[in-house]
Amino acid sequence: MQLFHREFGNNGPILIILHGLYGASDNWVSIARQLEKDYRIYLLDQRNHGHSPHSNSHNYECMADDLLEFFNDKGIEKAHLVGHSMGGKTAMRFALTHPERISKLVILDIAPKSYASFSNYAQITNNHQLIIDSMLNVDFTQVSSRQDIDQQLSTSLPDKKLRQFLLKNVNRTKDDNYHWRLNLPVIKETLEQIMDGFSELNPDELNVNIPSIFIRGEKSGYVMDEDTLVMRKFFKTAEVVSIPNAGHWLHAEQPELLIKTLAYFLLD
Repeated sequence: MQLFHREFGNNGPILIILHGLYGASDNWVSIARQLEKDYRIYLLDQRNHGHSPHSNSHNYECMADDLLEFFNDKGIEKAHLVGHSMGGKTAMRFALTHPERISKLVILDIAPKSYASFSNYAQITNNHQLIIDSMLNVDFTQVSSRQDIDQQLSTSLPDKKLRQFLLKNVNRTKDDNYHWRLNLPVIKETLEQIMDGFSELNPDELNVNIPSIFIRGEKSGYVMDEDTLVMRKFFKTAEVVSIPNAGHWLHAEQPELLIKTLAYFLLD
């Protein structure tokens, strides 16, 4: 699948950034602009997100294949790869199968584990189910503005920042109709695969020796201290860093600290 992408910078190493669930390349434009003087940056829309094509398949194997196609189409032999949340799992999957194409790997607030099979992560999974159902339940026949969509979402999603993030996925057609640009039915159908992604992999067969860092939000529940063990089973030199006063969307909550951490790690 040919993915939509945005390009920044003309010099330096290649840096590819993958967004998370409900995200898109435009979420990372401000970060890219602060890094573009030192890197050639590609921001990708993953399948079923942003301006990239829709598909009935949505799992990390096919998303890693999409990324390989992008590398090959652009003639990229090797690149730094950054992935947030769902994008982080895509990045990990790609690095495990094509380690020779990665210079350095940066994973943002996600671990190489299944979030679907652990009872103590039920709240995370349930939140995603609620978000998807809330978006699917929006009645666009009753919508004449984005404020109308926000009002409908607010009945089940009281967090205004979350709603503002989700509303970035609203498209307006030439005839003034609104719709979600996400492929929500497929995302709903494949949510268990999105939450998982690693249960069938054996780290003893896939131990990868490339420079890797896991950057987590200090206030996020996605990456726990005990996850360091599984990180280093898959990526044996992995470092773990916490960004203070940041939750899961650490790039929006603490962009300057994230940029400093990225620049320090990626510095050759």
